[in-house]
Amino acid sequence: MALNLQQGGQMEPVRMVLYGQNGIGKTTFGAGMNQPFILAVEDGIGTMPVWHDKAHAKHYDEIVQTLLEVGGYFQKGEFKSLVIDSMDALQGKIQEKILREHGKKTLNDFSYGKGYELFKQEWEKFRDLMERFRVELRANVLLIAQTESRTVADPVNGPHDTYVMRLDKRAVGVLRDWADLVGFAQLKADPVRDKDGNVVRLVTNGTRILCTAPNTAFDAKNRFDLPLELPLAWNSVEKAIQEAYQRPFDPARFAQASINGFSAVPSTALAGTSPASVQPVSTAPAAPSAWPAAPASAVVPMRKSSGPGM
Repeated sequence: MALNLQQGGQMEPVRMVLYGQNGIGKTTFGAGMNQPFILAVEDGIGTMPVWHDKAHAKHYDEIVQTLLEVGGYFQKGEFKSLVIDSMDALQGKIQEKILREHGKKTLNDFSYGKGYELFKQEWEKFRDLMERFRVELRANVLLIAQTESRTVADPVNGPHDTYVMRLDKRAVGVLRDWADLVGFAQLKADPVRDKDGNVVRLVTNGTRILCTAPNTAFDAKNRFDLPLELPLAWNSVEKAIQEAYQRPFDPARFAQASINGFSAVPSTALAGTSPASVQPVSTAPAAPSAWPAAPASAVVPMRKSSGPGM
């Protein structure tokens, strides 16, 4: 395989997972992205006038075919952001596909954990398809999930409840590793304290925020050095990411000079090598199959809900 050396620091389409409670505004967030197309695996579009495909009645293989076909519209520039809503609904369809193809009733009916391995492999194939949208079609990709509270065995802070994606841990692992940004959506709450400074309750004014870094109450992450909280709106997130790319990179800000006597690797350790001195060693693998061509018509023949503007 040929080397693919390139300079980092250039803005790329975003890989994002957004999760939170029902009604917090996750689908509305996706509808505010640049020229979005929403694959509605659950029926939650409502009155938003956004291009979408109602896929809640489709089998998983039909959903994949829909994505391949809509890729042609991304190629033509009709859409620039892909939103999958939601991963919870998609998970059920992936599981149904595996059970139907192998004549099983549950994933536990497979021997030696084979069912769960097939389940993980399907999620990896889905991830690879999402990456094709991002790399080949230059599309932002947003995957939406619901949340639930689980008790985690934290070796540092002890067992405690935390909000996580309402997905199987194998699916969470695949999606979280892939994403540049895993955001937790919630209502901003301020503490009310008694005279001794103890928190007695939390109050909110209805402001919806996106949390971008993890803590003991929820999981989150980002690769952009974003603020811990942002307004739950795509334009705010996009602006923060753009500003992150424009900031000068300062390795010393993140480096720790010494940990238990071990020093960071000096930059001189990489001296003597440069991109120009590295030559490809083999030809690149064959490119994946092309996206089905979109119809020549400039009008996108997708379902579009009626109703007032956003």
